Order: sequence, then structure tokens, then C-alpha cells
Amino acid sequence: MKVILEYIAARQHLFAEHPFFEDLKIDRPIDQIMAFAPKLAFWVMTFQDVLRLNAHFISDPALKQLTIQHRSEEVGHDRWFFEDIAELTGKQLTVSALFGRAHTATRDATYALISEVYRPMDDRLRIALVLTMEATSHVFFSRTAALVAAKGNSERLRYFSDFHVQVEAQHEVFEEEMERRLRAMELPEELRVQGLALVERTYAVFDAMMHGLRQEVASALEPLPPTVALQNAALPRALQPQKPQSEVLTGQSVECLAV
Repeated sequence: MKVILEYIAARQHLFAEHPFFEDLKIDRPIDQIMAFAPKLAFWVMTFQDVLRLNAHFISDPALKQLTIQHRSEEVGHDRWFFEDIAELTGKQLTVSALFGRAHTATRDATYALISEVYRPMDDRLRIALVLTMEATSHVFFSRTAALVAAKGNSERLRYFSDFHVQVEAQHEVFEEEMERRLRAMELPEELRVQGLALVERTYAVFDAMMHGLRQEVASALEPLPPTVALQNAALPRALQPQKPQSEVLTGQSVECLAV
């Protein structure tokens, strides 16, 4: 499992370089920079179900308890999100808006992540899935918190501010416990390959979600710099995901569905 955890960290570094996060540094009013925020709603509302279903499919009692505890720590964060949206936009989101064209990228990414949960997989890989999602959130919230602080809105917002980052920091003991258990586990080669592919698909989904949010903001404001493609070649070769031999022979891809 050590190789999978190292790949999560390496891929997190690449995710942090996504052009979406550079856009947060552009000198504009916060309501313009944060124009993407309402379009995250579908994912924010569904995240709890992703965690719930993933925990449901875990059979190992100790690992199941870890995921249940992790999920309990995430309860209520959606309320902060909707409070922030009201602060930023002056209005509440509607259900019809969530299913509008502007939210398509977020919905597609969410469905892709749900499809990962429904794949038959080893319990240990389900923990890797949780850790991968958490790794993306650490990048995202550290960047939005820095933006909110720079714009003097830390007291006004909670979900996108350092308030959320500090709450998450208090829960890191469970992530550390997950990692500790995984590092002590040895995986057969087949599961290792499956785990690397799972991590890559998950990051690809979040890359696509960020790209979709970026495009929506760009369509409403002046053009932004073109997206710079994130290539696996930037990773050490030993950490690049490999296709199972059966898929190499058949030409099938282990990458996620396009979103």
C-alpha cells in the first residue's frame, strides 16, 4: 500500500498546479473570483452519500468503523456551503439551478465518483479512495481560504475560509490512522495496479471538475489563460499507474469515463 499512498501524494502535487487555482490569484472582486462556488453545490450535497455508500460496502469491521467516523466528521459542512453562497450571491440556490447547464461538469464528476463506489473492490482500496478525495479537498480549501483571507472575508464566510481548514485539521487523526493501517498492509501486484488506477481515475475526475468550473467562470467574465494540460509524465515513472496485463492485451483503458 505504500506505493499507492505515495502516488496519492504525487498526484496531489500535480492537482495543486491545476490552472483553476492560479485563477484564484487574479485581482478581481471576490464575488467574481468565487463565481464558481454555486456550481459546486451538486457535489457538496452528494458527498455525504458517496462516503455513506463507500462505508456500506466495506466488510472489514475496523476499516468500516474508520470510514463511518470519517463520515460523521463531515456532517453539517453543507450548511456552511449554502450560508456562504447566500453571502456571496445574495440569494439561495434552487434545485432547478443544480440541474442546469452551468452545473453539468460538477454533476458529471459526481456521477463518476459514485460509479467508483459501486465498483467491486477490496476494502483497502476503498480507504485509498477516501484518502484521495481528502487529498484533493486539502488543496482546494487551502487555496480558497487564502483567497478569502486576502480579500478580508474570513469572518463573513465559513465553508471557503480558514474556519473550514481548521475544522478539518482537528479531524486529521482519523486520516493518519487510515494511512498508518494502509502502510502496514502488503498488496498483491494485481491489487496494487488496481489501486493506482483508482487513484488516477479519481484525480482525473477532480481535474475535469475544476476545468469545468473554470470554463463556466471564463464564459461569464473576460477570457482567462488557456488550461495547461496535466500530464502523468510529470510523475516519477515508478509512480505512474500501469494497466493490468489483461487490459493491455485487449486495448481497454483503465482511465475514468470522460466528464
